Amino acid sequence: MKRLLMAGVAFLFAATITFAQDQPTPASPRVLPMFGNVAKTEQQQKADEKFLSSCDKSFTNRKEASDFFMERGWEYFREGQVDTAVYRFNLAWLLNPDNSNAYWAFGLVTAGKGKADEAITFYEKALTYEPKNSLLLSDLGAAYLQMYQANNKKKILKKAIDFLNQSVSTDSSNAYALYNLARTMYFEKKYTDSWTYLHKSRLLDMQQIDYVFLADLMEKMPDPQGFFKSDSK
Repeated sequence: MKRLLMAGVAFLFAATITFAQDQPTPASPRVLPMFGNVAKTEQQQKADEKFLSSCDKSFTNRKEASDFFMERGWEYFREGQVDTAVYRFNLAWLLNPDNSNAYWAFGLVTAGKGKADEAITFYEKALTYEPKNSLLLSDLGAAYLQMYQANNKKKILKKAIDFLNQSVSTDSSNAYALYNLARTMYFEKKYTDSWTYLHKSRLLDMQQIDYVFLADLMEKMPDPQGFFKSDSK
């Protein structure tokens, strides 16, 4: 994505209030994915028109403008300013409703809030634009795994495995997908397979491993490779 410095546009639309996540009051639609899917007032519609018109004057096209606001959104997301990030993602989506990254970002945000079912909807929408994106497939598989942990339905676990396998088939070096496959095998009580996937993930990116899960797996079965050792004697 292009990193353009459009000072006028950024200044005009940069002011966003970050709401504390534990506030009892309902969140503003502008910090909810797709503006909360609520009907906009006439005033809000006029504000959107003004924003779009301003972007049309400042950028080559709306796709470029959308990418610009996606970049700003990711910056805020990495800083932990989730509400501010979502507002930028919303602006990117408003500019280009076919921006797959906007739906992907909405999925990440909702998954992070424990709303796996909503995240899956956004991921699957993004997948219609990028069906072979390994990272997106692994995020979708992880969301199904998150849902399985909440409802213990085997068909949900199967979907998680299917998407994670697709992810690995697309990119065998996706450590996140391999790690989550290790988790799925754990839930299926296939501990040898779980260790196999975990080690494949470890060799690619050690940081993917959650040590709480590792301890749980070691309780069920010692590491066949002897790389991870229990502290107990």
